[in-house]
Amino acid sequence: MPKVILIQGSLNPDSNTAKLIAATAKQLEQRNVKHEIIDLRNLELQFCDSRPLKEYNHDTKTVHQKLADAQGFIFGMPVYCYSVSGPLKNFIDIHSSAMEKKWAGIVGQAGGKSSYMALGDLARILAFESHVTTVQPHVYTTYDDYNGDAMTSDKTQAKIEEMLDNLIACLHAVKEENA
Repeated sequence: MPKVILIQGSLNPDSNTAKLIAATAKQLEQRNVKHEIIDLRNLELQFCDSRPLKEYNHDTKTVHQKLADAQGFIFGMPVYCYSVSGPLKNFIDIHSSAMEKKWAGIVGQAGGKSSYMALGDLARILAFESHVTTVQPHVYTTYDDYNGDAMTSDKTQAKIEEMLDNLIACLHAVKEENA
């Protein structure tokens, strides 16, 4: 069974992106897919500045190894100014080599309905930096999809399930191809 790393890319203490990642992780749990959440709020983040990986802190080196060992990813992206958040982009810049030629899904959270194209920015960044292939559909949510801590949108839940079906199918195909 493949291992999937979910990357929660918001630094907001009351993050809807974190709620979206939790809902996605719950679906992985129900499917008995091994997974782990890396929440950027819980890391001592450092800036990417072209230094060798061995010169970064313990958090960075530990996360890098977890990413390298994983078969796939789900990126939780908050939309800031119609694009990828700075902390998530910085994270990808540091760890792009650990994610090379793997598969990923994207879930994103924005304030309104007009920013959905921003998820394509993340797909392009992953493709160009790491040759990561993203599956469809990308899952896009707004404040309207939540009631307190609960994600209440049936449409979003269905899109999460479809994205996971496609990601897991791709991960199994790669596993069979490499067997």
